[in-house]
Amino acid sequence: MARIDGIEKRLKKRNIDEKIVKEIIGDGDLVNIIKRMEKSLDPDTMCQIMESCACTGGKKYLEQCKKTGKEIAAKTLKEKMDFLNEKSDLGEKWTLKNGNTLTYMMPIKDNNRYKCVCSAAVKTGIKVSDLASINNDSNDSIMPLSYFFCCAGSIRLHA
Repeated sequence: MARIDGIEKRLKKRNIDEKIVKEIIGDGDLVNIIKRMEKSLDPDTMCQIMESCACTGGKKYLEQCKKTGKEIAAKTLKEKMDFLNEKSDLGEKWTLKNGNTLTYMMPIKDNNRYKCVCSAAVKTGIKVSDLASINNDSNDSIMPLSYFFCCAGSIRLHA
């Protein structure tokens, strides 16, 4: 998951000017960091940094992935996608584009926000997953969608 220290490390690793790194990290509020990254970086660099922040989903998620993998191992690709789409609890969908490109769609629905399960801290007491809640205490802060390139990186790890 994209955490502040990980983003800062990746910015420095890409030789982003130290002054720009400090401006991006700024107040330490993850929403504001992502907004400043969008303004300061080209889209490809932004995407690559965020995708590289991919998490593995934690122990419980990994155990579920292994269990599901065993259940679908003998199925065709279409059967695997159908199985995963039926089991979806967040409304995500797997599709096959042009016969050979596997696509994963994350829905935007709760309060017109992506319902992320990410436990990364936006700031003290507020997690990324809290921002999708209608009753969040984050001053109506909305995480920019480019943050979720880290989710894309995570899906690539598991797909």
